[in-house]
Amino acid sequence: MKLRTIVKIAVTSSVVLLCAGFVLYSFFRLSAAEGQKDFNLYELVPTTASAVFATDDVLGFVTEIDGLTCSKNHQYLHVSKLFSYLKQSLYAFSEDTPHGLSRQMNQMLISFHEPDNDRNQVLYCRLGNGDRELIGRFTQKYISSLYPPKKFDYKGEEIMVYPLSDGDFLACYLTPDFMVLSFQKKLVEDVIDVYKKGGSLVYDPTFMGVLAPKKSTATATIYTRVNGMMGWTEFDMKMKDDFIYFTGVSHDADTCFNFINLLRQQESVKGFPSEVLPSTAFYFSRQSITDWTSLFSYGDMQAYATAGRTTEMQERNRELSCYLMENTGHDLVACLFQQEDTLQGAAAVLSLSVLDVTEAERKLRSLVNTAPAEEGVKTPRITFCYTANKAYSVYRLSQTTLFTQLTTFVESTSHMYAVFYGGRLLLAPDEGSLSRYIRQLDKGDVLDGAIAYRAGMDSLSDSYHFMLMADFDHLFHQVEKQVHFVPDFFLRNSGFFRNFILFAQFTCADGVVYPNIVLWYKTE
Repeated sequence: MKLRTIVKIAVTSSVVLLCAGFVLYSFFRLSAAEGQKDFNLYELVPTTASAVFATDDVLGFVTEIDGLTCSKNHQYLHVSKLFSYLKQSLYAFSEDTPHGLSRQMNQMLISFHEPDNDRNQVLYCRLGNGDRELIGRFTQKYISSLYPPKKFDYKGEEIMVYPLSDGDFLACYLTPDFMVLSFQKKLVEDVIDVYKKGGSLVYDPTFMGVLAPKKSTATATIYTRVNGMMGWTEFDMKMKDDFIYFTGVSHDADTCFNFINLLRQQESVKGFPSEVLPSTAFYFSRQSITDWTSLFSYGDMQAYATAGRTTEMQERNRELSCYLMENTGHDLVACLFQQEDTLQGAAAVLSLSVLDVTEAERKLRSLVNTAPAEEGVKTPRITFCYTANKAYSVYRLSQTTLFTQLTTFVESTSHMYAVFYGGRLLLAPDEGSLSRYIRQLDKGDVLDGAIAYRAGMDSLSDSYHFMLMADFDHLFHQVEKQVHFVPDFFLRNSGFFRNFILFAQFTCADGVVYPNIVLWYKTE
């Protein structure tokens, strides 16, 4: 064989081997990368979750929490016992990793399940290269040998249950890709079922509709749904100094008639109602009512508004509903305010704009005078409220459940009184609330000048469909009135939230609802 031929074969073979090697190297590298791609934690979350907390930067989130004024005052929110444990251990965890947590491990989810308490939660964390070994070293270092863990087999998967020093138990499910923790072993088993069989939140089209790629710089996002109020809604969470902000969006097109869909039926209102609120108001809500029919339909579906309603009350409700639809304007303001004598409890008033006061009062007087007599009621149907400037006619209406239906205040009485004042129709469950409301406003003693009110309003739009303000410290102290627009979650965590004022606003545009929530910490 000629030398030239041998060289040609050698060169050709080298090129072929080089190409083959490059192809094989590329194949194995791509295979390795595919095997190490980030695991989607949402594929583990059961559809029973009522809320999901998510962050891609757990260390940054903890840093924001520590920067809050309430944290500096040693007032911490312990909504999630799991996260509280994690926060306590996080700095120690970081000390064991000189280069910080891996990108995968820095992502974390917490799902919340009914009944809502600090035990019915699951924490999910992705794992990168070496993270599993890090967890093993951390466990050996920080878990006491006095409390040996127990190993359980569930459908071929291993669950470790660690007894904690406070008497609780922590269940852990660990794989090369992720870690799952919960105080409820049953919830970890539910996660394993979802992992092996499917059926997680990623199969819920409504949830996936709000699970959009992040566009904001928020360090945390909350996805939540509330039965009868709203479907899956996304909130970006930001914290700074005295404020915690939740900026949300809901594309939920659920056909069920919930609160969000009620708002979609209304037009927006403009401005804030400070001039019609006493300075001692610690709760108020304002909403648009351009569509009375949908508002009444929504109220009829609420158990708190229909409890104890008789056939006769239903007839009175119908008559008064027709009157309101014909004579009132497009906004409704409900408030709770402190009376001069705080031992008397809070006063409640509902205020409605009126189209033609003279005509509206004439029709109301006729409605009152022609109403059937009520057995055992001896008070006059029309009395007077006297102030330094004027005497106002006060009308006693027939027993009705409309006050609770329109305000969500659960009252112990079904009586309702009405008076026209300042071009608006005022309704209240007793005459005293009306007279105290009128006297405060007559003196110019309104909410507009309050520092807390102005601080919260700076972050809100002056065009909206619904808004509310709640000073939790006062709201938690009064027990005789339950406000259904304020979720029970705040009451269950009253020790922390009593230091805050809540401002919430819902705005609709092109069928999309944008909730905006601000929590302002009262430093004084």
